[in-house]
Amino acid sequence: MKQVLNYNIHNLIKFRIVRDRRWGFGDLMNLKFSAFQVDEIDKPDIILKIGKFTPANRDCYLVDHKYYIKENYLYCRDSAEGATWEVEILGFEKGETVINFSLIHRPFPQLSKAVYTFPTLLPQAFLFRLIEHRLGENGHFLAHAAAVAKDEQGLLFAGRSGCFKTTLAMEFVRRSGYSWLGDDRVILEEGKILALPLNPRLLEFMTKHLPDETCWTFAKQLRFLSECLLSKEHENKRHKPDFVDLKAVFLINKSNNAARKVNFYPLPQSSLSELVEGFTISRRLEDFRGMGFSINAPFLHRYMLAYSFVFPENLLSAQEEKIKGKLRSVFQSVPIFAVEIPPKYSPDIFDEITEFISRNC
Repeated sequence: MKQVLNYNIHNLIKFRIVRDRRWGFGDLMNLKFSAFQVDEIDKPDIILKIGKFTPANRDCYLVDHKYYIKENYLYCRDSAEGATWEVEILGFEKGETVINFSLIHRPFPQLSKAVYTFPTLLPQAFLFRLIEHRLGENGHFLAHAAAVAKDEQGLLFAGRSGCFKTTLAMEFVRRSGYSWLGDDRVILEEGKILALPLNPRLLEFMTKHLPDETCWTFAKQLRFLSECLLSKEHENKRHKPDFVDLKAVFLINKSNNAARKVNFYPLPQSSLSELVEGFTISRRLEDFRGMGFSINAPFLHRYMLAYSFVFPENLLSAQEEKIKGKLRSVFQSVPIFAVEIPPKYSPDIFDEITEFISRNC
């Protein structure tokens, strides 16, 4: 029996997931985008179909003996970490996009985060990257950052993974009455932050049970999964507010020494080009992070690269320069601060940052 799940992200992009109706770990697929689930949509931009399919890979160019490519189309059979799958993307760079995904061989179950959630997360990786591309086409940048809001004003915390930007956002929610806009990604447009709370249940669990983002023990992971599976209620509402004014941007970096003091460096508008370049580099680095089968899995990036060998002037490759131009308008006239924090997190870091914000923002 097939289950159809519909989603609408701020009326910017609409997509549909079609899969077998099964109870269990497969239901975690719905958690990632649950804040944007709706009953019905018309004319979805992207449709993800999970199940067996017959590929339409005739009359294709063959790249690296595995990627079947023709205009606006890609098919391949791929494998990693003991799993094998096939995926077909119709409407690869324009028009309505259909992703067909079929798991051919499931890895032997192991007690590891990467495997016990597979194949839930891998189809999301393809879907998420194409959502990112479609948003970019419309002039919206999907930033790797955490963000919180209060009184219709948003604070953006950007930086590489592990720099405590999520921990700081958790502290603002717990201790200062802020609302989540996003933990891992948010959508930026000129002078605005649009909320993208991926997996709101996870954000709520982290805020309640984790002192900082490094405390994801195996026991905590099991507790979160059990709460999701045992709960009879499914999150089906948007987090408010949906979008706010961008009040300030904080570029978080860990100090290379053991200093306990937080240092702040206001960045002039003359540094805007450097900032934009940093954001786009961070976006590219996310494609190469070998994070198993998470939404950051780099498989679709490789497929895009293979596609560009056949169609070098495609829309995908031209998008980055367009994004850079949009980012310059996003950050124009917004206060930007580089923040250097100690390598080990303590509540004092949050206190110093909130004091700085009260004086300078």
